[in-house]
Amino acid sequence: MQVEEQEGHGWWPYVVPYVAFLLLSEVGARLPDTADPFALALKPGIVLALVLWFRGQGAYPEWRRPVVGMTAVGFVQDVAVGLALTAVWVAPFLLFPQLMPEPGGEFDPAMAGAAWIPVILALRLFGYALVTPIFEELFIRSFVMRIAEVWESDRDFRDEPIARYSLRSLAVTTVVFCLGHVPWEWWVCVPWVVLSSLWFYHRRSLSALMVVHGVTNGALLALAVFGEGWLTDVEGTPFSFWFFV
Repeated sequence: MQVEEQEGHGWWPYVVPYVAFLLLSEVGARLPDTADPFALALKPGIVLALVLWFRGQGAYPEWRRPVVGMTAVGFVQDVAVGLALTAVWVAPFLLFPQLMPEPGGEFDPAMAGAAWIPVILALRLFGYALVTPIFEELFIRSFVMRIAEVWESDRDFRDEPIARYSLRSLAVTTVVFCLGHVPWEWWVCVPWVVLSSLWFYHRRSLSALMVVHGVTNGALLALAVFGEGWLTDVEGTPFSFWFFV
């Protein structure tokens, strides 16, 4: 995709929301547990506000144009891919329970008391299945994937088309995506990001990848809420999905 020459390097609309999310996560981890419900609302709210502000300033032209292929059929396909990638994310931990982290770090929907569980789950859905796919795909698939192609030259990454395959951009994208997750998730981060990138090359649409990402995250949350005890790992232990959300 060709764009008119623009001033500056154009990094801030992609980097600022992503870094803000990381910083807010670090701050939230240092606050008392009683602050967790407020952080659950404020963190995605602030990040989404930053994305919308940059978008209002004319950023993300690759996300503003008419969505290529976002027909009803295309949308259904994106949803199906998102669900398939949910299985990719879960299956290794069912087959190899030793990959799971030690108990104690899972999400607690009762953090504000039993009466507030629906509100807490709604806030988690908002942050996990809506906001995260937006800012993360803008950063990973639009910024990192393109800047990997031009970083050693004087070319502007904004002049690069989105979803153009190269081994280098795929490798860099995979590494950066994994670094944004905790080490025990890397076993599933690699296949998830590689397979979703292949779908991105096919769809050539950021919105399509946001749907895929959102469906995967939303499905993981739904499994945590409704799937308790549905599955057992290979050792016969009932499987809990709360670690994933």
